[in-house]
Amino acid sequence: MSDAKVATVPDGTGWHSAGCGVIDLWYQDTPRVNAAYLFDTDDGFAIVETGPASAHAHLMAGIRSLGRDPQQLRHILLTHIHLDHAGGAGTLARMLPSVHVYVHHIGAPHLIDPSNLLRSATRIYGDAMERLWGTTEPVPEQRVSRLNDGAVLTLGGRTFDVVYTPGHASHHVAYRDRATGAVVAGDVAGVRIPPSRLAWPPTPPPDIDVGAWHASIARLRAVAPAALLISHFGVVEREQVFDHLGSVDRHLDAWVAFVEQQLAAGRERDAIVAGLTELARAELLQENCDDIGGSIAMATPYGMSVDGIMRYLRKRGERR
Repeated sequence: MSDAKVATVPDGTGWHSAGCGVIDLWYQDTPRVNAAYLFDTDDGFAIVETGPASAHAHLMAGIRSLGRDPQQLRHILLTHIHLDHAGGAGTLARMLPSVHVYVHHIGAPHLIDPSNLLRSATRIYGDAMERLWGTTEPVPEQRVSRLNDGAVLTLGGRTFDVVYTPGHASHHVAYRDRATGAVVAGDVAGVRIPPSRLAWPPTPPPDIDVGAWHASIARLRAVAPAALLISHFGVVEREQVFDHLGSVDRHLDAWVAFVEQQLAAGRERDAIVAGLTELARAELLQENCDDIGGSIAMATPYGMSVDGIMRYLRKRGERR
């Protein structure tokens, strides 16, 4: 296993004096694809996101690299239940009986009994399930707290505000840490792999909702984050937050329009995927960041992005 790498958080966010850190989970042994965030509490520490079960060893190594003992983990906060964000929660719950897990109420049943989630994922990933995600274990129901919009979590003296942010998923929330003003925003704030400043919308099936997504981005702007902490990947500093969210907004509309135009022209799915991939690559070339294209494709595979948008357009047409 590669050594865990702990990303440096800029001093301007106030993190170094506030007991926080970001852990690179080295998804599929690749850096800067998937992150977890650590927050010290009076009774140990909390993490936001676990990554998949396949990244468990990297998560443990990252916690130790920050000078913490994994046995002191007390709280797991999840932005949503997709396997790259929450697949390792059951493993941690089994290993650490004192851990409690927080998740939006829509996602909670699938955390407690992941069978339907895994069945759906298997239809997409097939024989690659174990390699990509590891073994996803259930979390005991009595150790799961169901969250609603506006909930306030005070965990070992540290307080988080829960902000409901659907669009990428109906069970998506963001967490605002009151001590720093930083917001852990999961996937609704997009994918951005440094050094690029382009922010892409991860749009996998099944429940992309473009209108809700734009509304959630507006909610994040209204919170005025001191820093935006995204799962793929890292810290967006205060002065970049509004530009970053604007990039997600623009790319979301551009990608939906592109797929819609391609379908209207009679293009097949694979041709649309190839076209979207080329559009993204051209933007990265303009930034001289083409070398990170593979990492972006791991964080938000273009095929899944097209599938999610096609499903959204089909459902929108049915509603009309």
